[in-house]
Amino acid sequence: MDLIDSRNAPQPRRIKFASLGLVVLDEIRFPPKATQKDVVGGSGSYDKRFHYVTPILGVKPEHFRGTPLLDSSTFHLLAEPEEAIETIRELLELRKQSGMDNRPLIIWEPRPSSCVPSNLSSFYRAIAMVDVFSPNHVELGACFGYSFVEGVVDLKFVESLATTMLESGFKDCRQGSVVVRAAEHGSLVVVVAHPSTRTWCPAFYQSTKHDSGATVAHPNIVDPTGAGNAFLGGYAIGLNETSDFVKAAWYGTVAASFALEQIGLPVLGKYPASGEEVWNGCDTFQRLEDYESRLEKNI
Repeated sequence: MDLIDSRNAPQPRRIKFASLGLVVLDEIRFPPKATQKDVVGGSGSYDKRFHYVTPILGVKPEHFRGTPLLDSSTFHLLAEPEEAIETIRELLELRKQSGMDNRPLIIWEPRPSSCVPSNLSSFYRAIAMVDVFSPNHVELGACFGYSFVEGVVDLKFVESLATTMLESGFKDCRQGSVVVRAAEHGSLVVVVAHPSTRTWCPAFYQSTKHDSGATVAHPNIVDPTGAGNAFLGGYAIGLNETSDFVKAAWYGTVAASFALEQIGLPVLGKYPASGEEVWNGCDTFQRLEDYESRLEKNI
């Protein structure tokens, strides 16, 4: 009988990202066009008459017990502040019970309905427990009682609000970041180590202005639904790969670009010759290199 040296046996790869969020299957009706069914999170642009037709099933840390997901190096939360605090405590305790003493990276996306001034103290307590706090610019403004006029975003004002969140939430922390997802304006990264530096990473697809003054979206943008969530997934991988809060946003920006190109999920495929993974027929790392090159030219 042949013996196999387990030291040389292939080891399972550690999971880098797990989400304590939601998966939404949508039915989009836009007469006279045909109804689209079972679209993964695809109705955000058509939600003026949106409603849930089944109970919401949330993901809890307990659901990860006994699975490789519990040992993920990064976790994403979609939660209200008090809910986030409790979830993080449960997650870390469950990991400890399972012999996992290393602390994972935690990225918190606030539930939009919780973004009100009366919750600010809870927001600050929750932020102190995470590595990255990432609202979009509308949610950030709502936390301070401010509503942005559609199509008009004061980027300096966004910077000031993000800095307030950073300084109040991470005041006793040695590291951490507030990452604001601002749609066509890109993303803003403010980091504890350099609080006076506000770094904007432009969106991958840029709109153009006609001579008439009208702004026209890039032709590759079909539906913005899910781009913010895709950004955070890419951001998590980027943070794992680079340990850099700003460079991680480059990964997030590229991930978001694939979510924009269709209603629902992008298409996963492989190059016939090499078997390399592609999304919508594109090599993700090549797109990342292209984005980095654009940034270098604009420095």
